[in-house]
Amino acid sequence: MGFKVKENEILYDAKGRKSHILLSYKRYESLIEQIEDLEDLKAINEVRSEPDIPFEEVKKKILKKKR
Repeated sequence: MGFKVKENEILYDAKGRKSHILLSYKRYESLIEQIEDLEDLKAINEVRSEPDIPFEEVKKKILKKKR
C-alpha cells in the first residue's frame, strides 16, 4: 500500500525554505522529455549557421582518418 500526497506538493526544510516538490512519475517523465526536446532544438539551432559540407567531401575525410 502506498500513501497519498497532493500533486505538486512543496516540501520545506527545517528553516522553512522550499526544498523539494512531489510530482507524479508521469509528470516527471513528461518534464524530462520536454527538456530533452529543448536541448535537441538548441543543438539544431547551433549547427544551422554552419556551412554545408558535401557528402563526398565528408566521406573522403572519414576514409583518410581510418588509414
